[in-house]
Amino acid sequence: MAISEQLHSIIEVFQYACIHPSNHITWDKVAIQRIERQLQQDAKLTRLHALIFQNAIARQQIEWFSAAYQIKLKLSTYSLIADIGAKKHEINQLAQQLAGHDIKVLLLKGLAFNSYLYTDNSPRGSSDIDILIQPQDKSRFCAVFKPLASVVEKNTNDAFDGLFEETWRANNANSVYFDLHWYLSYPSLFKCDGQDIVKRSIEHPNYHSENIRLLSNEDHIVYLAMHLLKDCDYFQYGLIDCHELICQQNPDLAQCFLIAEAWGVKTGVYYLLLQCKTYLHTPIAETLLLANKPNLIRDHLCRLAINTLFTKPSRLKTALQRFKQLCSVFLFCDSTARVLRHNLLYIKRSLIR
Repeated sequence: MAISEQLHSIIEVFQYACIHPSNHITWDKVAIQRIERQLQQDAKLTRLHALIFQNAIARQQIEWFSAAYQIKLKLSTYSLIADIGAKKHEINQLAQQLAGHDIKVLLLKGLAFNSYLYTDNSPRGSSDIDILIQPQDKSRFCAVFKPLASVVEKNTNDAFDGLFEETWRANNANSVYFDLHWYLSYPSLFKCDGQDIVKRSIEHPNYHSENIRLLSNEDHIVYLAMHLLKDCDYFQYGLIDCHELICQQNPDLAQCFLIAEAWGVKTGVYYLLLQCKTYLHTPIAETLLLANKPNLIRDHLCRLAINTLFTKPSRLKTALQRFKQLCSVFLFCDSTARVLRHNLLYIKRSLIR
C-alpha cells in the first residue's frame, strides 16, 4: 500500500539520518532540499539534527543545505550534545549512588543507544531517561534514588497511571526527567520474564558500572516493537534505532521472534522489522519474515492500520488516542484473551477512580 507524500518525506529524513544507509539509496541536491524543507516543517525531527549534520559532513554534502540551515544544524547539534551530556551526568550520578547495592538498572531506548549506537559527537536526541528495574527492587531503588530525584505527581487520573511506570525529576537539573519502569510495558498484555531480561542484559559501555546496563540486542528490538505498539505510531525514531541495532550489532533475529512469542508480541515484531526493511532497506532475510508472517486477513488489517491510522502520534488522553490504542492491542498483540483481560482491567480501574 502506497504511503502519503508527507510520510514519504519523513521516511526520507529517517533514511538520511541512518549511520548505515542502504546502497540502494543515492542522494542529490534536490533530495537534500526536500529533506531540509521537511526538517523545517517538523519540529519533532530536531532530535535527529546531530545525526543529519554529521552524516552530511561525512558524505561531503553539507554544502547542499542552505547556508542558514547549515548554521541551524550546527547549533542544534551543539545543543543536543549538551542536553545528552547533562542526562549522562545524571546517569553517572545514579551509578555512583548504586555502588554497593545489588540493583540492576537497565537503560531503554534513546539514552541506552547513545554511546552505544550513536557517538558522543552525533547523539540521538531524547526527551527523558527511560530506565527499567525489577518490581521486587522498587522500594530499595526508590530509597537510593531519592537523594538524586523526586517523583513528579501527575495531574491526570488515567486508569493505568502508576501501573508499570512513573516519572521522576532530577533534583539538581529540572530539565532532566526519568521514566522509571518496573515492567517493560502493560503486565496484563505482555509476559516478560524480568529475571531473564536482566540475565541477558549487558553492561553499558559508557558508565563503567555493572549496575547500569542495556537490554540485550534481541530484547531491545522486541521492546522497540512494544513501544511502537503502545505509541500507535509506526513511523517514528524507533525504526532508525532498530535499523542501527541490526546493522551494527548483528542480533539474532530468529531469537527475537522466539522472545517476542514468549512475551506475546510476535506480530508487533514482524511489522517493526517489515517497516525497517521496506523503508530503511535494513538487511533482514526475506525467508525470516515469510516464516513469521501473520495470516492473510490479519496481515491485510495490520498493513491498512499502519498506513492510515498509525502514521503519527495522537494527543494524549484523547478519545482518538484511546481508539487507536484499542485497535493497536487487538492487531499487534498475539493473545486475544490477554487483550480482553487488559481492557476489562482498564474498565475496572476506571470505575474505581
